[in-house]
Amino acid sequence: MNRMILALAGLLLLPHTGWAQQTSPLERYRKLEFPPKDENFSKGWQERVALEYEIINAADLKALRAALKDEDPFVRAIAARALGILGDKEAADALAELVKSDKDHLVRIRAVESLGYLKMKPEVIELALKKDRGPGVSWVAKLAADQVTHETDYAKQLRDAFATGIKREVMGTAKLGMPAPDFTAVTSDGKPFKLSDRLGKKPIAIYFAAFDG
Repeated sequence: MNRMILALAGLLLLPHTGWAQQTSPLERYRKLEFPPKDENFSKGWQERVALEYEIINAADLKALRAALKDEDPFVRAIAARALGILGDKEAADALAELVKSDKDHLVRIRAVESLGYLKMKPEVIELALKKDRGPGVSWVAKLAADQVTHETDYAKQLRDAFATGIKREVMGTAKLGMPAPDFTAVTSDGKPFKLSDRLGKKPIAIYFAAFDG
């Protein structure tokens, strides 16, 4: 009997020792050793990318909406981006408010980007396009304005891409001056693409925005 009581007591203590709840990806993003600042461009980007996948695939909408008011601008920015990709129309008003009044240009970029994914608040996107002089904001607002009028569901394309996951061991395998590693992807019109199937047949230009956060 005493042994049973001790065993039960041990189980009750476990959550405070070895079974502590796993920290959420959003909280781990808050504690990044190298947050997405310019000086960290080549530092810690693998961890930032991996956490972005986790945040979007975990799809905790309530936590992401709350994070739009976080004191950390990097947390506000990643939450804004995730909500747009996840197609959360309930977040549109809060995202619009960030576009109009957030002090951090990175947050405004992610918020206006997400309004484009949601195809909502075109008047706020237009305001950012014409009035916001923050670095990169008007450029992203122009893309968002085009997305609002386009039939393509860009948010779904991104959700599908994130859903495939990413392997940390392949991050950074592309090297300047070396042959590109083979990869598969889906084009913007929904068609499959495999690099090795196209090599040697016609010129290929791969464009991406080298930016995270």
